[in-house]
Amino acid sequence: MPTRRRTRLSLFGTAVAVLFAAGLGLSAMQDDPGAELIGDAANAPGWKTLAYEGVKVDIPADWERVDMGGCEFRFERWAPPKTPPCDPDAEGVAFYGSATFDPNVGPGVVQNDSADPQIPDWEGYVYAGDYAVHASANDRAVTEGILNSAR
Repeated sequence: MPTRRRTRLSLFGTAVAVLFAAGLGLSAMQDDPGAELIGDAANAPGWKTLAYEGVKVDIPADWERVDMGGCEFRFERWAPPKTPPCDPDAEGVAFYGSATFDPNVGPGVVQNDSADPQIPDWEGYVYAGDYAVHASANDRAVTEGILNSAR
């Protein structure tokens, strides 16, 4: 009988520990406020400025934060309205940790040569702070504007 009770207590303790750990993980994800909208970009009408983990970047004013809660990989991302949240090839700007960012080209803007109409025509990245700021858009000036503003 004591063995049975000890087993139940052990299982109960494990269950409580798992639930506590899951609660901490969920709490940490909910506490991450993401990028802070600072306001209109000073030198670019129709653009707004974001601040994320010490990095500031200007983006088109109609872009919004993408909810990546249901995606396999989660990172800070802003894009045009109705952009598919889990499509990494869609237009937008993303903040990737520079320590783990592994691009296949150097920093700057490149033209995509894909025949897929879902892939934006232009993309690129720059390093700012601890992040690689990656931008993609169908308009080269938008992509360059985002990357040139990263600081």
